[in-house]
Amino acid sequence: MKSLSKLQKAFLILGGALVAASLLMSPQNTPISILTPDIVWNQFSIAPHPNIDVTEIHPDSIVFVSNLEPQARLTISKNGNFGKTPEDIVKSLCRNDHCTYTAYEDQKIDGAIARFQSDSDLQLILIRSQKQQVWMEYKGSAAAFAAFEQLISELHRQAELNNHII
Repeated sequence: MKSLSKLQKAFLILGGALVAASLLMSPQNTPISILTPDIVWNQFSIAPHPNIDVTEIHPDSIVFVSNLEPQARLTISKNGNFGKTPEDIVKSLCRNDHCTYTAYEDQKIDGAIARFQSDSDLQLILIRSQKQQVWMEYKGSAAAFAAFEQLISELHRQAELNNHII
């Protein structure tokens, strides 16, 4: 240390302080968009969401899972069967499996909800974007669905607004 000038010693101390401060800072205070880049799947740009992880990526589908409630999952697939509407599919399911049909709350989105009578508040939500031939299927509890709503809205908006997304 005796061979270093006062300026070099000051920079060395400043550098050490910055390294120590960076190790002590919590990454939870850093915005998630800085920590994780956007996911690009079939021309969709999907921003990372807290508490949601991507578990599978295939050419025709991508699966998101809640890291707080692992049984809650959102599957997005393209080029599905568009002969039936989500309402038709859910009503048919409810006739066979004794669930309750409900229309999707956002009237701008073509979707339907099947609610099953169980202790876990299980529901199945089907949404489609006919313009881009994309199906979204959520399975899980109503409470966990709140974490996926922003992601569903974002993907639906991209599919409906841009004719060249997929």
